[in-house]
Amino acid sequence: MAPPAPSRNFEQKSPITTILRQICESYPESSCLRELLQNADDAQASEIEYVLDTNTYDDLPLISPKLQAYHGPALLIKNNQVFADADFESLASIGDSRKRDDPVSTGKYGQGFNSCFHWTDGPWILSGQWLLILDPHREWSKDSGGPTYNILDFHDSVEMRNHLKTFHRAEVDTSKAVNATVIRIPLRTEAQAKTSKIVNRQATIEEITKALSDLGQEVKEGGMLFLRHVGRVTVKIDNDVLWKACTTGATEEDTKIMRSIPAAFTHLYASTSSDRQADQAYDGCQSFMAQKASNLQSPLAETIHKSLHVNITYVAGATSTVHRFLVQHNMSRFAGDSALNTWSRKRKLFPWVALAAPLNTGQPVHIHGLFSIVPDRGRLSSSGQTSRDSGSDWNRFMFENCVVAAWTDLLLTRSHVAWQQDLFKLWPRLNLAHSGELWSSLDDSIIDRLITWNLPVWNTAFNCVSFENGFFVPKGDITQLYGDALHATQLPLVCLEAPMYQKLLQRASGLSKGVRLLSPDSLRLFLQENNQLQQAKNYSPLLLQYCVLDFIDSVVDMEKQTQLRKTFRNISLWPTLQMSLTALGDHSFLLPRSMEELALFSTSRAYETLDRGRLTTPVVQLLEKHVTGGSNWVRHRTISDLEHDWPQIYSLNPSNTHLEICARNNRKDELLHRIWSWVCARCEEEGKSPLLSMHALNNLFLIPLNGFRIRKFVCSRTATPTLILEQTDWLYQLLHDNNSTGTSSIESMLDTSILSNKAVKLLLSVATQRADFVFATSSDLKGVIAWLAANKKFMCKLPSHGQEILTRKLDIMTLEQGPALQDAAKQLMRQHMLQLPIFSQVTATAPYE
Repeated sequence: MAPPAPSRNFEQKSPITTILRQICESYPESSCLRELLQNADDAQASEIEYVLDTNTYDDLPLISPKLQAYHGPALLIKNNQVFADADFESLASIGDSRKRDDPVSTGKYGQGFNSCFHWTDGPWILSGQWLLILDPHREWSKDSGGPTYNILDFHDSVEMRNHLKTFHRAEVDTSKAVNATVIRIPLRTEAQAKTSKIVNRQATIEEITKALSDLGQEVKEGGMLFLRHVGRVTVKIDNDVLWKACTTGATEEDTKIMRSIPAAFTHLYASTSSDRQADQAYDGCQSFMAQKASNLQSPLAETIHKSLHVNITYVAGATSTVHRFLVQHNMSRFAGDSALNTWSRKRKLFPWVALAAPLNTGQPVHIHGLFSIVPDRGRLSSSGQTSRDSGSDWNRFMFENCVVAAWTDLLLTRSHVAWQQDLFKLWPRLNLAHSGELWSSLDDSIIDRLITWNLPVWNTAFNCVSFENGFFVPKGDITQLYGDALHATQLPLVCLEAPMYQKLLQRASGLSKGVRLLSPDSLRLFLQENNQLQQAKNYSPLLLQYCVLDFIDSVVDMEKQTQLRKTFRNISLWPTLQMSLTALGDHSFLLPRSMEELALFSTSRAYETLDRGRLTTPVVQLLEKHVTGGSNWVRHRTISDLEHDWPQIYSLNPSNTHLEICARNNRKDELLHRIWSWVCARCEEEGKSPLLSMHALNNLFLIPLNGFRIRKFVCSRTATPTLILEQTDWLYQLLHDNNSTGTSSIESMLDTSILSNKAVKLLLSVATQRADFVFATSSDLKGVIAWLAANKKFMCKLPSHGQEILTRKLDIMTLEQGPALQDAAKQLMRQHMLQLPIFSQVTATAPYE
């Protein structure tokens, strides 16, 4: 008996229009132009051109009258490669593309081209001698669906020539085999949209124009960087160029690296080692790569690292801009885990990651890799998934190993100039990343790698340093105030934004690594070890302020004084007037009370006088507290210091130093005024005059006399006393009124014109209390008599009424002060008085005095 025959048949089948509709629903419309670009790259085309042809072609006859609807506006995409038979066959096998078995092509699903059905119901392809006209609706081709014509066989056909006219915007010669591939996408009309079983929406010229403009923006931002072959894109509307772009290596060396990438990829991921063509192409770049060891190891290496600088030149209208990128390619032969490696190979997933960092802006950094993705390429296969599978495991491996390695290599490649140009612009920015677990831990993994491998990528003001060599500080008030001062020391200071700083502390703690933080103590240790401030020109007053921050707010006691001196003993950080930086050592510093005092003593003991002008207010206040606390390493100048300082400040001819009175340099009178003002201030500070018991000044030329002379502070007792008079004194009035030149010509008299009133009063006070001062005042009988005896020539010039005033005053002073004088003083005073021409003549013969 014969086997039973089926009663009914329910064969599983799906119309091609249904499949195309599902593809369009999965592929976003915005991906269409990008997919066609990627297809051209897979075909190893070096150029691609998009032309929006807005014309309508009415030439008849056609192969079918129904094709007239496809002769309106269309988008033409031309690349400079020719379709092979296998390419046409692959196009016909939706979802079963030959690319699935091609390890070096990007496409895997054979569906990217079909995204063009968003805009058309029947795309055409002209390549070589073949014209393919797809008809998924079987609208005119009956059972064919994709009739293909040999244009050379039908060269004399009017119908064929009329169809080929629609390609003329692509500028191809259809009289012979076309040495290019041109895809023509006739825009879906309103009438076609009503009956379309693929997409029931019209495609307009405005819509395509916007899509082409959007592609331009994408290209500017790096959309061509990960193409292995296409280096030039041109976009036109009819004959007018909308925009064009090309990628080139920044240097000839970068161009060589860029051209070697496809061969390196093929060599590493070819399915068999017998792929001689790939090996030969790879071997061709060995000699160059041997010189570029940092980018590519030996041909047998399991890992390839390539870094290059790429420029995208983008031209729109009359404007041309260059967008600079640093591109990092990392390729590994194996995924590490054998099971994962096997799974990934079956799916054409290889451990290859390429990163592109825009050097103009720094962000976002573009990540390109062979990740596990859903068929529409819209998201990673692990996005939004809670359960783990091989796809999510693969993506986790790619992020944690390949992306992290590539990003750290990128930072390392850029490290020689990053500190000048990029700073931390190229580092991960989570706020610019996608959401999900893969992205959230990316910066953690990168920082872990940088710390563990101690890579020199942390930016300072003058280079990039490793984790162990850097001093880390968060950006803020400290870096804003002290940044320049710290940089001048060559301190490898790494200033981080607060979130990255906290992240570094967190990751270092997890790795049991200590972070060397910036602090006054760590800075002092660095300065002590490196001695970077021998040149005072590198010094900033803020540097010292930061070094003593931990002392500024503390209570100054003996312990603190000892601690500070010990801390700064060997750090050359204290600015002196010698224009050098000095360590404390075992000597002490002189702290000027003011800038005026600093200027006054600038020529004496410059090596131990602190330059107050290069000290900040907080540092000065700290030093003042130490001075007040009786510090043994810093003090103020006192009057006794004049014994050493004044000869350095007020220099005289050495031949005059043995004299008690000598000529005065009137150009230094201002200096005399200032030193006496300073002495007065010191006396006021102590509440009493230290001059009464101080002998350190005795031999200093400090007393200005009339006649541009100067005398020592203390003279011998036999010297002519110096008369000190205020303008209110009776003797001053007498001498001034009865002398044609006033008092200025009286040489043995204090020159009060260059001294302040306080200084004159101070000298008057000392004159009345120190016998060795050899001064005379108008209230001192003995001193006035001695001065008058030494200057009796002035007495001879006094008119009679002047002599009467003088005699009467001396009479009164004698009655008041005479009884208290000792006998020796009385005898000396009598001898002086006998020399005075103040006695009236009773009996005399001429001549007489």
